[in-house]
Amino acid sequence: MKKMLLSAAAFAVVAVSAVAVAPTTSEAIPAFARQTGAACLACHHLSFPALNAFGRSFKQGALTDVGEQALVEDDHMSITSSVNMTLVLRPNFVSSTTSTTGGASTTTKTATIPADAVLIFGGRVGTNTGTFVEYDGTFANFKLSHAIDAGGGKVGVSIFNSGFGETYALEGGSTFGQHGGLLGGKSISASNQLSGNAGGTGGVGFYYGNELVNASVSLITGTAAAVGGVGNGWKLAPSARVFVTPEVGGMEAGIGFGITSGNTGNLQTTTALAAPGNTLAMKKWMIDGQLQGEIGDIGIGVYADYANAAASTATKLNLFNPALTADKGYSFRAHVKPTHTIVAMAGIGQLKNGARKLAQWTVGAEYEVYQNFVLALIYKNAKTTLVAGGSSTTKTTTIDIEALL
Repeated sequence: MKKMLLSAAAFAVVAVSAVAVAPTTSEAIPAFARQTGAACLACHHLSFPALNAFGRSFKQGALTDVGEQALVEDDHMSITSSVNMTLVLRPNFVSSTTSTTGGASTTTKTATIPADAVLIFGGRVGTNTGTFVEYDGTFANFKLSHAIDAGGGKVGVSIFNSGFGETYALEGGSTFGQHGGLLGGKSISASNQLSGNAGGTGGVGFYYGNELVNASVSLITGTAAAVGGVGNGWKLAPSARVFVTPEVGGMEAGIGFGITSGNTGNLQTTTALAAPGNTLAMKKWMIDGQLQGEIGDIGIGVYADYANAAASTATKLNLFNPALTADKGYSFRAHVKPTHTIVAMAGIGQLKNGARKLAQWTVGAEYEVYQNFVLALIYKNAKTTLVAGGSSTTKTTTIDIEALL
């Protein structure tokens, strides 16, 4: 019976992980505001997508909470009276200059209109079941969750395919992944960068969440792009995540740990990526912390993480790190909201393996025209230094506009 359940879970994962992944910034969308009758900032700290306690509770409950929106109900049926969806429109303008040791600088300027144009469908499928889907011509992000009351919290299961990382079954932190996107801050997160090497993650996760604890155990694999564009088999790597949110000095703290360690793929995928008979692995661990709250009338958020992805070998490719030495690093960033409509951010981060060191820093600010319409200016400096000699520096300025209908 146990083997049958695991096989069914693996089949579901393989089915959804065969599609491409192209994540946008968040789940903070008007579709959920319509369903719950609550403003976007009811779920988010400072600005979306950073989560507060109410937002975590909404996720733990499989995105099913309903406010004033009417329901259509019958035996074994409880759905909202209309389909809740959101159109994301996100034009941006980017200027990027790259200079290398002893070489000339090159500058590119790009206007992308739109950078994202996706439809998001989300919310209640039934009394205990909810979904989140981003559709851009493919299923960019997909999650189907089911949760029930248990032990003073929620016990649930999620089937997912996403670019938000291996913890997507239930992620309550705001350092990396889906909820670390404010002003591009997650781009310097060590955990996010190492997860991104896998292209995306498909999986099935089992979780428990309450006011203090968010915990999940998932079985995951890399998406099709990460495993050679062919079937990724039935072998899924185990991944565990715990994130706790105690109150410290009147502010909400958070500290978490995550580990993924196992093999994935099959003969087809190893043949596509390396020599026949090689093994595909997913090996990574990380710790993260955060502090969110207010000092006087000023909102603040502080976020940090450390991550380590094991080295690949001649016979085993770690999807989180193709290098032959361990890749490890850290990040730290702070957000400040001095007024109701302005958020500023600054952060630093570093990744290092035996071949290179990547050092980054970024600053940015956003102005909220509305809670669902923001204008942002972001500057990022990334310097790569090779152990063998030489370096390159890329300086990027982005004007980002995001409107969610």
